[in-house]
Amino acid sequence: MTLFRKYTSRARVVAIVAGGAFLGACMTWKTQSLEPERFSTADSTQTMRVVLHSGETLIIRGPVIMGDSLTGLRTKPGASADSLERVGVPLAAIDHAEAQTYNVAGPVVLTALGLAALVLITKEAVRCVPWCSNQ
Repeated sequence: MTLFRKYTSRARVVAIVAGGAFLGACMTWKTQSLEPERFSTADSTQTMRVVLHSGETLIIRGPVIMGDSLTGLRTKPGASADSLERVGVPLAAIDHAEAQTYNVAGPVVLTALGLAALVLITKEAVRCVPWCSNQ
């Protein structure tokens, strides 16, 4: 059993890195059209990444199209993440917009594969313990 205690900290680091990678795999950006009916009400859970013709990228929360502008909230530059300011971007200045979407199937499959690999590795390690404990 000392064989397993020796690698506990290494296993924790691997688990934290793998967990972070799987959580990051859940979110993707998908290009969306700027249809006014899609943005008729402010949905505070919706996040858009707007790329302007100038090349600047803005992350806008709760986007709404009002007249000829896309308005919403964004984090103030150089401020904390909870410090929001209202922003309005003319539709003519927008190159394209991407909506934040969540993919559940990908991380579930990756988690299943990771668990299967962990089970196989553990099975091999346990089978080796009686012969490897002298090392």
